[in-house]
Amino acid sequence: MNDLSDSATYVDVQQAVELSVPRLELVNIGKSYNSLKANDQIDLKVQAGQIHAILGENGAGKSTLMKIIYGATQADQGQIIWNGKEVSIENPAAARKLGIGMVYQHFSLFETLTVAENILLGLDEKYDLAELRQKIIEVSEQYGLPIDPRREVYSLSVGERQRVEIIRCLLQ
Repeated sequence: MNDLSDSATYVDVQQAVELSVPRLELVNIGKSYNSLKANDQIDLKVQAGQIHAILGENGAGKSTLMKIIYGATQADQGQIIWNGKEVSIENPAAARKLGIGMVYQHFSLFETLTVAENILLGLDEKYDLAELRQKIIEVSEQYGLPIDPRREVYSLSVGERQRVEIIRCLLQ
């Protein structure tokens, strides 16, 4: 075989392996608050590039499960497997290091600050404000979520505020 064939075969095998290992796997996740079982033996597999919706009525444990994945809450039992390796996500900073982010349904934005200033407050890395503004423009355009980083949050619509939260998550 020539080098090109070997290279193409290697890439195909590598892609097949990556596709077979879930990006995220939850095994037997459980969380209780005293006698209330918020999550009971939850199993979930998410492949890279997949989008899943977690549905249920109020109090069904959806938010608890998401907080477990994000490290904001610790499970009482079960395993979290990330890219084929069991991990312990002790806090949100550890989740972000893995590439796991969370956008909460209630905004955590300061109305009197700009979009860029709000995003800066939520980042672990240090950015120059001008550099961050450019990065916000790039990411917002890449994902089809245009937003002006110089606008003050009080002037944004609810949908635009949600964009700020999503962009902050993407930059984390």
